[in-house]
Amino acid sequence: MKDFFLFSKRIDPKVKYVSAIKGIKSMPLILQLKHDIDNSINRKLNRIGFKTKYDIPFIRCICGSLPVRNFDSLKALVEINKIYYDDKARLMGKIFPPSDHTKMPIQIKSQLLNGRGVAIGFIDTGIRKKILAFKDFVQNRKEPYDDSDHGTAAIAVSSIPASGAGIVCAKAFDMSDHGFYSDIMASMNWILELKEKHNIKIIVLNFGVSANYKFPDILTIAAEELWKNGLLVVSCAGNMGPQAATITTPGCSEKLLTVGAFDVKPEKPFVLPWSSRGPGQGNAYKPDLVMPGHLASEGFMGTSASASLAAGLAALLYERKPDISPDDAKSLLKLCCASLGELKQAQGKGYIDIKKIEEV
Repeated sequence: MKDFFLFSKRIDPKVKYVSAIKGIKSMPLILQLKHDIDNSINRKLNRIGFKTKYDIPFIRCICGSLPVRNFDSLKALVEINKIYYDDKARLMGKIFPPSDHTKMPIQIKSQLLNGRGVAIGFIDTGIRKKILAFKDFVQNRKEPYDDSDHGTAAIAVSSIPASGAGIVCAKAFDMSDHGFYSDIMASMNWILELKEKHNIKIIVLNFGVSANYKFPDILTIAAEELWKNGLLVVSCAGNMGPQAATITTPGCSEKLLTVGAFDVKPEKPFVLPWSSRGPGQGNAYKPDLVMPGHLASEGFMGTSASASLAAGLAALLYERKPDISPDDAKSLLKLCCASLGELKQAQGKGYIDIKKIEEV
């Protein structure tokens, strides 16, 4: 029976690997339940020494840590659908000294729209100014701050086109630009809870992990659940190109709006070599589109910059059409693209033409 559970499809391969390491006494885990979280399962987990970090209702997950010696008792609980290792994701942007010498050859600001009345949610390293709502899942500080500047830069990029949009930010990433899955998912849950209060239409996922298609990925599952709950999920493609099938998770999901990066400096713009290429999960057509990935004025580069800019342009679309679904928003944004003339697995539909959004 023990061997059956060890190799069953219920358990993340990383859990199996870590649990076998000599000297490891405790493991950080994410437990996906078959049914909603209730007191009964919490009591059972408490009896086997599981220390709960978060209950995450929107995806029916409980995050916490467990003594390795009690792992067999955990596996025996029939309420658990899958057991994941609480790993870390990393952000896909790089900060550098800003410069205004490079003129943007494509239009990224509108004379008609600025995202007024729409809010964008970020899960990042924080922000250095007051916004609609801020929550720190790393150090539990109350006031907005950013010890990396990645989040501040990403939000500044989205504000180039969407200066009128509101911002909600959850800090789930530390000063090294890494964040635990559990903190990311708790951030998702928090933003979802604020969706109606602040009219959040878009959530930006500027992080990635090398995709493993052999086991269901909890970050992708969580991101798709946000989509089902009415949020346009904008995810970076990742900085792992130019090889094929390098789209990071959760951007590899067919459902999400996945954004790669292109260079705007040369006469003929091209997809940057480090921008991840498709296909995505299940041979999905990815990325969906590309946006500038080197923004000298903000001192920010990477597919994080591209996704943040795409999110700002999506806010203009929602200002224009406030009641559209995430599926319709994604389709319209792709229809508003102009091709770079590159392969689809590199550029998707091309880059968003702001004039086409104005005409929608």
